[in-house]
Amino acid sequence: MEQSILVRFSEITLKGKNRHRFEERMARNIGLHLKPHGKYRMHRSSARMTVGGEGDLDLAASILKGLPGVANVSMTRPAEREPEALAAAAIDFMETMLAATEPPTGRPLAFRIEAHRKDKRYPLRSMDLAAFLGRKVLERFPQLVVNLTVPDLVVNVEVLAEGALLFAEKLAGPGGLPVGSSGKALCLQSAGIDSPVAAHMMMTRGISVVHLNFHGAPFIGAQSKEKVHQIVRFLARHQPHSRLYVAPFGEIQQEIRDKCPERLRTLLYRRLMNRVANSVARREHCLALVTGESVGQVASQTLRNLQVIHAVAELPVLQPLIGLPKSEIIHRAQALGTYPISIQPYPDCCTLFQPRHPETGATLEALEQAEVALAMPELVNACIARLERTDYGPEYYPATWE
Repeated sequence: MEQSILVRFSEITLKGKNRHRFEERMARNIGLHLKPHGKYRMHRSSARMTVGGEGDLDLAASILKGLPGVANVSMTRPAEREPEALAAAAIDFMETMLAATEPPTGRPLAFRIEAHRKDKRYPLRSMDLAAFLGRKVLERFPQLVVNLTVPDLVVNVEVLAEGALLFAEKLAGPGGLPVGSSGKALCLQSAGIDSPVAAHMMMTRGISVVHLNFHGAPFIGAQSKEKVHQIVRFLARHQPHSRLYVAPFGEIQQEIRDKCPERLRTLLYRRLMNRVANSVARREHCLALVTGESVGQVASQTLRNLQVIHAVAELPVLQPLIGLPKSEIIHRAQALGTYPISIQPYPDCCTLFQPRHPETGATLEALEQAEVALAMPELVNACIARLERTDYGPEYYPATWE
């Protein structure tokens, strides 16, 4: 046994006869994400994987804790199973932890031993092993106290058939299912606050996400496009392969502005976006569209308007944020790490030629009548013909954007 990373799987543990399919997908994703960063060895067992080798384990742990399907990861130190040898390893482990810990003022440091015997043939039960190791640690470090409820330090011990593992903490992952285990979907990616969160939520449900952005050139600058690329590069840490399509949309918006009723502009933009999305989704073999819409957040997201916007969608439209308030979406974007990119002050195409008094309860008949003035097939085909495609991944970027 060697120093390694223990990766624990999330919802995969709840699967039945098809569980092996999810575990194989998880193993494949882990391998693809680690491959660019060094030589790693992987060993898969039930509901978990051990990662070791010559590569940078700290970097690997940072990558692994971001992968959908991962419950948590731990940096582990190997030890022998025999109780006295295991106690010596626990004492050495505690010594390392103490050297890196600032002692509190006015009270002694408190610790707890958590022991789990994965090999039920081991002679000591989990609670007995924890008590034995705790006594040995106290004998060596009498300045410490035991606190089972709110300890300052925790030494975790797992006893396996081939040895034992020591670790200090479990670094939480996103949970969910491994990307690719639930098919593929196309996300209409604005790079605002909402759609990156929606894309990531779909990744944690096992969906591979392809991104489609509509850019308002020549009326909106290149900074807006670069912002979208930054979002997709950031999200690339969560799935092995990321593809971004950027669709030219400014001239189409100008056409709608010149020929259609002002109050319907935004809704007509969105319906045309869905028509383009239908074509890209067919090209990418996607099974659904994904949007960052939330009921009532803006005028175009009333129930009636959502109904008429998505009437032209040929696939199911998944809206994972549909019932969330803006404050919760912002909180999720901050936790995910996309928020600093999303709030860059570069407008997207949705701000272009905005109506002064947008319609909040449009009818399908009114929109279809307005679209008679547009050469719809030609507009859609021209947009698709000028699509820009960029591929990312598997890539890893720092945990915070700078």
